[in-house]
Amino acid sequence: MTPRERSAYNAGIEAVRQMAMVSAVTIETRDDAGRVQSQAAVATLQALAEGARDLMLRADTAAPESA
Repeated sequence: MTPRERSAYNAGIEAVRQMAMVSAVTIETRDDAGRVQSQAAVATLQALAEGARDLMLRADTAAPESA
C-alpha cells in the first residue's frame, strides 16, 4: 500500500469516527436523551468511533500489495 493510499484510507476512517461522535453528541443533547433507546444509540456510536480508531493504518504497518 502506498503512502497516498494509506493516507486516503485513514482519512475515510477518521471521517467515520468524527461522524459517529457528532451523532452521539447530538443524541445526548436531545430532550429524550434519557430514554433507553437513546442511551443505547449513544453507546453504540461511541463504540463505533473507538473501534474505527483501531482500523487506522500506521506508517509501519505491513500490508500486502494487491495484485
